[in-house]
Amino acid sequence: MTGPAAEPPVSAQPGAAERPAGQAGLTEPVRLAGRIAPSRVVFGPHETNLARRRAVSDRHVAYYERRAAGGAGLIVTETASVHASDWPYERAPLAADCAPGWAATAAACHAHGSLVVAGLGHAGSQGSSAYSQSALWAPSRVPDVASRELPMELEEPEIRQLRAAFVGSAGRAVAADLDGVELDAGPYSLLRQFLSGLTNHREDRYGTDRALLVREVVTAVRAEIGTDHILGLRLSCDELAPWAGITPEHATEIAAALAPHLDYITVVRGSAMNTSAYRPDLHTDPGFNMDLARTVRAAVAGAARVVLQGSVVDPAQAQQALDSGAACLVEMVRAQIAEPRLVALWRAGSGARIRPCVLCNQRCQVRDSRNPVVSCVAEPRSGHETQDPPAEGHDGTARDVLVVGGGPAGLEAARVLAGRGHRVELAERRAELGGALRTAAATGARTRLVRLVDWLEAEVRRLGVTVRTGAEVTPRSWPRPARPAVPSCSPPAP
Repeated sequence: MTGPAAEPPVSAQPGAAERPAGQAGLTEPVRLAGRIAPSRVVFGPHETNLARRRAVSDRHVAYYERRAAGGAGLIVTETASVHASDWPYERAPLAADCAPGWAATAAACHAHGSLVVAGLGHAGSQGSSAYSQSALWAPSRVPDVASRELPMELEEPEIRQLRAAFVGSAGRAVAADLDGVELDAGPYSLLRQFLSGLTNHREDRYGTDRALLVREVVTAVRAEIGTDHILGLRLSCDELAPWAGITPEHATEIAAALAPHLDYITVVRGSAMNTSAYRPDLHTDPGFNMDLARTVRAAVAGAARVVLQGSVVDPAQAQQALDSGAACLVEMVRAQIAEPRLVALWRAGSGARIRPCVLCNQRCQVRDSRNPVVSCVAEPRSGHETQDPPAEGHDGTARDVLVVGGGPAGLEAARVLAGRGHRVELAERRAELGGALRTAAATGARTRLVRLVDWLEAEVRRLGVTVRTGAEVTPRSWPRPARPAVPSCSPPAP
């Protein structure tokens, strides 16, 4: 058994003098299984479609390394299927194929001090037979509420295979020099399906004690990786279906029983019935799991650290979660897709320069049959690190550039051009910048959208762009550069 050790000594971080004694700063280190993460910000597991076949690719490595360079304390790689029966989406990683990619990710991220653990799971009845061409695995023959696909009920031989698959996958992960593993019992997982009365109708020991399989997997994986490697659990603590699903009361009992074997528990919500509750869009207030995490933390009584998840995209709110005792670490996935340098900028006291996540989910939610690559409407280089050059830096050749239009596209063009050393002037015919995005932000619950416009405007001004509003550009109203002299091809006059 293991649990969180005493806090390591840390150097003073921004704002440390204002915090009461014993309260940790977001950018301060934290110890997990004897290993020290450089900050309390977690880059959690999520679908990317960056896999090559079913292996972790060089694009994965560059994607994770960029967040490590930006200060992420703990990085959890995209959840890999522990058994070949699970193929939930076409480019879903398979643990048996991931060792080389895991090793490359560990080497790249360790160079920046970040800890890396492998996400391990099995989607069960929430998978797809389209790719595996075999029956889905489940605790009971309950059709999935979304696909209506009828799974097979696991019997003892398959359950033994599943346990062994988790153990073998964990062994491969630590052999690849990862710092540990995170087991998935979240909204898309077979382990959660065993825990829930919505999907587990068994009459054997795995039905009378629905937490049995999860306990067996946790204890077996702990025995495999030892106490010097991190073991985390992503646990759905509220399926939002109290008539039969996991409730916070059930979850606190499960968490308290498992905590002595774990280093951390990531508190999430949702199930097959409401997967959108897991990472909702901007219509749901950020930090929605704060009270749930606080309840779980009280139940585990220090036996394991608690990680807050739930649309937390503002470092100030993340710090509030630490200060209030809701959690020991905070998962900020979409925030770091939008701004890979989030922790570094916050640590440097440059919070105003953090590119905001507007929680639109337009480019970062990619579980889609079209296989879109993970990215961000605010930071299109995310997911394309091996293809797109950085926006900063230039070749020494500065040009005079006129950008016409001060909407998001024009602002981004001006920002990138100025960051590469060009002399940029931006003209917008309206009285204010932002274009249609500013208009959209004025309606309904979309006020978050204006944050991106405000950030872009602040950045172009910081970079020295000359901004002119109320200036309409036409061929007649704006001077054009003189055409260069072109040598005549006519023969000389006699």
